[in-house]
Amino acid sequence: MTCQIARRPNLENGRPGRLLRQCCVSMKASIHRPVYLAFLCFSLSILCLSLAACNLQGRAAEGAREEPTNTPAGPPTIQIASPNEGAEYVIGEEILVSVQAEDSIGVNSVQLFVDDQIVRTVSSESLQGDLALQAILNYVPQRADIGVVNLRAVAYRGPVVSAPDEIAVVVRESQSQIIATPVQQSNVPFIPNDGVCRALINVNLNFRTGPSTGFQIITVLGSGTLAPITGRNSAHSWWRLTVDNRVGWVSGDFTSEYGDCSRTPVVAG
Repeated sequence: MTCQIARRPNLENGRPGRLLRQCCVSMKASIHRPVYLAFLCFSLSILCLSLAACNLQGRAAEGAREEPTNTPAGPPTIQIASPNEGAEYVIGEEILVSVQAEDSIGVNSVQLFVDDQIVRTVSSESLQGDLALQAILNYVPQRADIGVVNLRAVAYRGPVVSAPDEIAVVVRESQSQIIATPVQQSNVPFIPNDGVCRALINVNLNFRTGPSTGFQIITVLGSGTLAPITGRNSAHSWWRLTVDNRVGWVSGDFTSEYGDCSRTPVVAG
């Protein structure tokens, strides 16, 4: 082979391409054509691999510069809005605990503990959770609860739990033992004891035109909404309600029922 890399004048003149052409001409003259073609293909393959490596490195660098999204600002927070510290109740009288939970990504659920025992869990209707979740959790004290009872509420973003908020209430044996005059809280409804079948909305809940998530949303009912139940589906999992003269459906997974609902008619499959 007559190709000599030592031919420096071409490089010094800034014309390396000419040297390559001269080298290739010399090779063609000194070796068989198949060998020359094989060498040319090998050289092009090395060049392509080098360019691909550079491209991948560039993409990796671009990916490393992307900022993460939905970065949590910390664990969720929760606050008990009602009842007030020291509120008094009677055995068998339902306690409605109103809470406000917040999170930078979304609160998935809230729980109520009574003396370290879980008594109620309420979840968000959204799989992603709510940035601000208002919920009502209910609990009925029993005879074993007479005296001071500690209520503790916590919020969850997946497995991440908030710091708890706690209050103490007093459970009496009879109404005659109630010392303080009970105050009706504005953020919890008054539930009549008249036997009418009603649903209490525990969290902000979609009010739909039919008994499944595939139906159109009419509006969103706020937590604490109390409405009569006028029908149900055959699976007993969706309620038909009448709210502000509008008829719609809500999922029973996010409600509490009151009154006699045993005769509620099945009006949908």
